[in-house]
Amino acid sequence: LIGTQHLALNDDQVRDEIERIAPKLLPAVTRDIADMGNAIAETIDAELDTDAARQVMTLLLASSLSRAVGGRIGLSESEVIEFLAAPGRKPDEFLQALQRLREQAWYLHREDQRLFVKETENLSRQIERNAKEVPQPKIDQALINRLTGILQPDRRQAYQDVQVLPRLDEIRLSGPRTLIVIKPDGKVPPSELQNFFDYQQEKNNLLVLTGQDSHLADAVEHRLRELYAIEQIHKRLKAGDTLFEEARDRLEEAEDRFAKALSAAYNRVYFPSADPIDGRHFLANVTIDNGLKLGKGEQSAEAQIETLLASPRANYKLAANLTDSFGEYFAMAEEVLWPSGKDNRRTPWKDVVARAKSNPDWPWMPGSGGMDTLKAEALKQGRWRLGEDGYIEKGPFPKDKTTVNVSIVGSQPDTGATILSLTPRHAGESPVVVYATRPEGLVNGQSIEDLDSFTTTEGTLYFLARDTTGHYETGTPVRWTAELKIRHQVEPAADKRRVTLACTPKATLTYTLDGSNPRDGLPYEGPFEIGAAAVRLLVYGRTGEANKTADFQIPASGDKTVQINDTKPVKLQPKRIGLDTTDRVFGVINRFRDQPGTLFKGVRIEIGEGEKTVTVRFQEREVTASVIEGVINSLRQLLAEDQAPVVVNISDGAHFDTGFAAKEFAKLVGLELKPGDVVQEA
Repeated sequence: LIGTQHLALNDDQVRDEIERIAPKLLPAVTRDIADMGNAIAETIDAELDTDAARQVMTLLLASSLSRAVGGRIGLSESEVIEFLAAPGRKPDEFLQALQRLREQAWYLHREDQRLFVKETENLSRQIERNAKEVPQPKIDQALINRLTGILQPDRRQAYQDVQVLPRLDEIRLSGPRTLIVIKPDGKVPPSELQNFFDYQQEKNNLLVLTGQDSHLADAVEHRLRELYAIEQIHKRLKAGDTLFEEARDRLEEAEDRFAKALSAAYNRVYFPSADPIDGRHFLANVTIDNGLKLGKGEQSAEAQIETLLASPRANYKLAANLTDSFGEYFAMAEEVLWPSGKDNRRTPWKDVVARAKSNPDWPWMPGSGGMDTLKAEALKQGRWRLGEDGYIEKGPFPKDKTTVNVSIVGSQPDTGATILSLTPRHAGESPVVVYATRPEGLVNGQSIEDLDSFTTTEGTLYFLARDTTGHYETGTPVRWTAELKIRHQVEPAADKRRVTLACTPKATLTYTLDGSNPRDGLPYEGPFEIGAAAVRLLVYGRTGEANKTADFQIPASGDKTVQINDTKPVKLQPKRIGLDTTDRVFGVINRFRDQPGTLFKGVRIEIGEGEKTVTVRFQEREVTASVIEGVINSLRQLLAEDQAPVVVNISDGAHFDTGFAAKEFAKLVGLELKPGDVVQEA
C-alpha cells in the first residue's frame, strides 16, 4: 500500500535524490508540492483537512521523472485515481484536490489528457500573474459592461433604465424608472444609501440592486480578474498551440466561476416604501433567493426582479396584475395621487404622474406607460373624466341628466325633408322626447312617436328628453341643425345659360357672381341667366339656425375639362360615391391609409350580406381611410367573419391635401370629374 505518492519531499535526503534525477524540477517541488507547509498543495490540504493534494502532486512528479527518449511521462486523470485508491479514501477527495491544483499549481501541465510536472510555468501561473497586473479601471469597466448586459431592460415592466456602479452624487432621476446597481463592497453603507434616497425628489422612481457581503464582492473581482486574464491569453493563442485547448477549457470554467460569484454577490433589491405606522419613507429590501439569474427570457435577471417585486415579499410593489385589479388601483390612486380635501376632485394629470414618481406609497404600474394605461381604463369606465385643459377629475360624479343623441338616417330630396333617428340617454325605460323650433317652445313641445324615423323639413330643431319615472333629472335641450346641401344646375338658354339653384332642406338663398360675399348677394327667386364666360358662383343658404356657403366654378360655355392643380388642396363637392366591392374599398384604403389629410364625409360602411348586414354611419364626422380600415377589421374580428364582403358609400364629399391625390381617388373609384365637382383655390 506504499507508493511514490507517499514520498516525504520535505525530507532533505528525498529532495536531494529528486534533485539528482531531475534538477530542473526542484522549483516545482518547492512551489507546488512541499515547502514545510508553504507549498500550494500543502495550502490546499490545510484548507480541505486532508493530504490528497500532496499525494496527487507527488504521484504526478514521480510520473514525470523519466528522461528516456520517447518515454511516456504523466498520467491521465483516471490513472491518478486508480493509483491513489486506498481503503478509507474516496475518489471524490482526490478529484476535488486535483481540480484545485489545476487552478493554482504553477508547474502542473496537461497535454493529450495527460497531467505531468514540468520545469516551465503553466497556464495557471500565467493567469495568476496577468490577473494581478490588470489595471483597476479596466476591471471596473469590465464589471460595468457585464452587469449592464445582464440587467439591460428588455421587458421594461419594473424598470426602463439601468445605471451600473455610478457615483451617488452624479445620479439624476428625472425620466424613466431606473435600476441603480451598487457594488456590495461596504463602501456605500445603508445609511449613505438612505441619505441619497431622502435627497431625491422622485423617490418612487428608482430601485437598487446590491448585496450584503463584502467578501462575495471581493470574490467577484477576483474571478473577473482571472477571467479577464484568461480571455487575453486565449486571444493570443491559435488552434494547434500546446495550450490552446487547455486555455479554452479554462476560459469556460472561469466564465462559470465568475457567473456563480456574481449571482451570489448581487442578491438584494432595495425599493421605495412607506412605514404603515408613521408614514416615514425609506428603502425597504428583499433578498433574491438562490442568487441572481443570468439567463435570457424568463430566466433573466430582469424577469426575476419583476417576479420578486410583484410578490408579497415586496408588498406587491409592482402591479403586475394591473388589468385584473383596475378597481383596486383606481381607488388607491384617488387616495394617494390626488390632493387632499373633498373639494380637490380635479387636478392636472401631469401632477398625478409627478406624485406617482415621488410618493413611495404608490405601487409601480407596469412599464413606462402604466399610468397612461390606468388613466385610459378609468376614462373608459367613466370613473374619471379628462377635461380639455388637461385636468383629470375623479368620481363619483353627479347623476346624469337626460339627453338625446340625434343622427341622420337619410333625406328626401324631392321634399327637402331630413329623416332623423333619436336616441334618449339617461331617460329611464319609457322616455318621452319632445321637439320645437325654439328652446322656449319645448314647454309645450310636440311628442315624437317614432324615435327611429322622425321626418322634418326644418333647418333647426330643439329636442328634450324626459324620464317618466322621475329617476333622472331633465337635462338641457339638444339643438340639431340640418346640414344644408346646396346644388346648382346649368342649362343652355339661347346664346346664354340658365342657372338653377336648389337646397336640401329648403332654405333662403342669396348669391353673387363676382366673388364677393354671398351673404350680401342677390336673393334667389328663381333661375337666372349668365353669359358664355367662366363664372365663379358663390351661394349662401340659411334656414333657422343652419347656414352654409357653397362655391361653384362654372366653366366657360363648351369647356368640359376640369382644371386641377396637382399641388394645392382640393375639396370634392358632395355627391354619392359608391365603393361597391371589397376590392375597390381596400384599393382606396391602401392608397390613402397613410394620408391623415385625406378626409371623407358622410361615410356609411356595410359589412356582410342580406339580413345579416351590419351598418356603421359616421354622419357628419369626417374620417380617414385608416379609421375606415380599423372599423372594418374590428367588425370582421368581432363577427368572426374575416372574409365578410364590404361596401362603403361616401355621400358628402371628400377633402384632399393635393390635387394629385384627388385625381388618384377619382381613378380608383371610376369617377369622372366634371366642372363643378371640385373646389380649389386659385
